[in-house]
Amino acid sequence: MSGWWLIASLVTQVPAVQTAAAPASRSGNLVIHGEVSSLAITYSKQKDTRELRTRALLDITASLKPWLRLRLEGTAEVLWADRGGSVNDAIATLRDAWAEVRQDSFEIRAGYGRLVWGRLDEVMPSDVINPIETATFFLEGRTAARLPVAFTRTRVFLPGDTTVEAVVALPGRRGRFDRLDEKTSPFNLTRDLVLPAVLPGLGIRRESIPAAWRNLQGGVRVSTTAGRVDMSVSAWRGFEGFGFLSFVPFTLPTGSGPTPSVVGQLVESYPRFTMLAADAETVRGGWAIRGEVAGFVDKTLDGPLGPVKGKAVDAGVGVDRAAGDFRVFGSLVWHREWSSISSSYTRDHLNVIASLDRRFSRERYLVRVFGVVNPEDRSGFVRALASWSVRDNLTLEGSGGAFIGQGTDTIGRFVDRDFVSARIRYQF
Repeated sequence: MSGWWLIASLVTQVPAVQTAAAPASRSGNLVIHGEVSSLAITYSKQKDTRELRTRALLDITASLKPWLRLRLEGTAEVLWADRGGSVNDAIATLRDAWAEVRQDSFEIRAGYGRLVWGRLDEVMPSDVINPIETATFFLEGRTAARLPVAFTRTRVFLPGDTTVEAVVALPGRRGRFDRLDEKTSPFNLTRDLVLPAVLPGLGIRRESIPAAWRNLQGGVRVSTTAGRVDMSVSAWRGFEGFGFLSFVPFTLPTGSGPTPSVVGQLVESYPRFTMLAADAETVRGGWAIRGEVAGFVDKTLDGPLGPVKGKAVDAGVGVDRAAGDFRVFGSLVWHREWSSISSSYTRDHLNVIASLDRRFSRERYLVRVFGVVNPEDRSGFVRALASWSVRDNLTLEGSGGAFIGQGTDTIGRFVDRDFVSARIRYQF
């Protein structure tokens, strides 16, 4: 499996529609917000695949003291689907459950949740703390796709608009193709694998990372402002969110058949990586200009014969501008990886990303067109979305996404996942 970086680069460009939020329920220092939504999806190139995803979300924030804040956000999701056969699944999850203590010079947040690093609009190479769910990436965007981890974050506020942030997180959460019946999901790329000879019933063995002191993840980010430029540098040592598959062979005993047969099992592992990153942002006139680079100085790559040790660099620059009813966004993101073992293994590609939003009738209607293109592989993804705010708390959405080209990158791997969807969303 290769190109997981490109999933992050691709699907984060399809954020959920921003609608006028319904008034939250307030009682003193207690704020309660929620929503109920249903999403119907059909896949035009998979005639026997249709889904209905229904979700309820509740978000509670309580400011018990001027220095103490609590946050609790949870979801319950139900799937009814035809994926070549009837499939039903349900899941209840906490997305955030933490307490935060804040003073003038420091802030400590501890619990379970999602933390964001990075600067680029939608594509953030250094946003590595939380693993990702691919299905939600495509359907709702990066914010909803982050999977929570147990963490402690300390921020110290220094003079001169400088902040030092330290994060320690437990492992144990892996990236998912889909939290709802993952094995049958259209977004599960392992369904496309041509498996080697394996013993019946073995399947894929997952070497999960136990939550132990020796497996802690952690990093530091220092942010400051110089003139009109906001900037930061960061470092992180953690585990890969998506696993790497290896074929582990073994020989059957002589008595198990006429002749010994070499068979094996697919093993999914989650190796460590080390990242050093920097980012910056400024505003010139009506344009916001952002840049970000992440160097993975110790990383596992998908080589032609299995995982290999190597290094990688992700670098990007982006601009966006909001003018009246229009918002335009564009960026160039370059990725390069090479093996520290084999000098013949090197990969690089450039992705061109752009989107255009247009709002109508006092922002009651929204039309968005988004595209990403990999010129070298001649592949790309295009999505169009239309939204109607029936009321402040009720929204209807329609969307369609198409993968184009026959490239060998991650975009090309999703070439038969074109989809059309409709959503109704009620907020309270």
